[in-house]
Amino acid sequence: MDTIKLWARNGDAVRQAIELGELVHLDTASEELTDEFLLFAIQSGLLSKWAAAFPDPRCTPEISMEVILASHVAARFAGLYSMRQSGYVLRSAAVLGALGYSIEVLEPARGLSLRGTSDDKLISGDVLRKLLVQFERHVDLNEPVRMPPCEPSQSVKVRKRASRRAVKGDIDVAEAEARAQRVAAKLMAWYNDKVGPSLLAYARVGKGRRIHIVDTTHVEVPLETGTYECSGVVKNDDGSRSRGYKLATLRTLLDHAGLITQVGLCPIQVHDLPLCRLFFETAPVLRQGDLLLEDRGFVDGKTVTFLKQQRHVDVIVPLKAKMLSYTEAVQLAELHDAWQPHPSRDHQHIAFVKGVEHLWEECEVPLNACVIRYWNRKKNAMDHIVLVTTDQRLNGPWIVRHYEERPEIEQDYEQMKSGGWQLQKLSSTRYSEIVFYIVTVVLSYSLYHLFANTQTGTRFADKTRQALAFDQLRSRRTHVIAYAGGYFEIFETLSFARFILQLPAAAQERLRHWLDEYFHTVQKRE
Repeated sequence: MDTIKLWARNGDAVRQAIELGELVHLDTASEELTDEFLLFAIQSGLLSKWAAAFPDPRCTPEISMEVILASHVAARFAGLYSMRQSGYVLRSAAVLGALGYSIEVLEPARGLSLRGTSDDKLISGDVLRKLLVQFERHVDLNEPVRMPPCEPSQSVKVRKRASRRAVKGDIDVAEAEARAQRVAAKLMAWYNDKVGPSLLAYARVGKGRRIHIVDTTHVEVPLETGTYECSGVVKNDDGSRSRGYKLATLRTLLDHAGLITQVGLCPIQVHDLPLCRLFFETAPVLRQGDLLLEDRGFVDGKTVTFLKQQRHVDVIVPLKAKMLSYTEAVQLAELHDAWQPHPSRDHQHIAFVKGVEHLWEECEVPLNACVIRYWNRKKNAMDHIVLVTTDQRLNGPWIVRHYEERPEIEQDYEQMKSGGWQLQKLSSTRYSEIVFYIVTVVLSYSLYHLFANTQTGTRFADKTRQALAFDQLRSRRTHVIAYAGGYFEIFETLSFARFILQLPAAAQERLRHWLDEYFHTVQKRE
């Protein structure tokens, strides 16, 4: 297996080595369009903040968390889902220079590490895997951790696999699963407490009301494959079954897009409300005066009351047709007959109704409603949608306009699944690795939209990741990366040629001799 060595940037040392004919390696690099996003993460200071806040279990890490995160963010932008491929995508000269490291792909067992082993001073697909294993071993089971609902694995295959892990670590199956779940919870807490708020802070979404959208989606795995840790099985409306996980996100709207600021994961069969309860109770991005848009899966009077009374966050949520408050709102709208045209949809009408909460026993806060009347083609009859809100300042048109922002999050899921982000392509069956992968997909996706919301990145505002891939032509600017003595330097190709031509004749001869031997070695390898 190939390995990867890290080099520190030192232009003076490399130039001196070139003059002495003491180069180790030459490589080329060119800039891709998506490298702009990773470079933005580095230069903005966001990447270093995320790395510093990451719950790294290593005492003296030889490979910084910043480099590990950069490699995985770069992999997500490249559409790579395999953990083993993540270390090979940091090829941009500008990105490598900003990180202060470069990467050289080496032959196995070259003995170039500090202690002459293939595991020391290297970044490969196993670096993250080993980090997470160490994380699981040292996690404190007695430490209070906010955890999404996660049931013990029911699959025999999963339990056998966990048993093998337990034997190695001298722990039982239940403890092995508990450790994996706690690591996953810490990874999600890292995103929710540090990454999400930092994205909003950089976007300067701080003045006035924030609008958030909460929703869930399924991340499916093969039904017959029972080795995915903490996965669940759910029966679909058509009678079929699906295996996998349920992903919950909280999206905060920006001028040109939105940022996913909270994330949660659990087995696929868990109901939306318990999964998202942590968002409602503890999400730091929810502030007093904010507005939360929910769908029918979150219709719960106690939650609506809690958000309004405890967190001072207003909601807009559609009622279910079987609810008494729904029936009352429709009856009052028809009785008053004060219909007005829908603000954005032809052949639909709306009516504003006050005080519909008294027939909803669990709801202890005032509710106003906007009733939407439309022709239901399936029923071949007139039908209604009832949107209720705890914000007493909103009128009917405002309620409708705000709630029409909610489909934005469904577009997020569609893009992350089919727009080049590979959300559902899980290359591991270990729960901690699955969570890390999903979290980095969400992080990279939000970084994409954060950059698109800046003045520099506005040209990406209306482009999906998939559309961008078609435009991702190689830059005409190419670079040469020279390695020597543990250091590297990046030269534009033309400037490198000029530097070589300006060398004394003796230095050029030494370099020519080195190049002859270098190309001979390369040809032998090929």
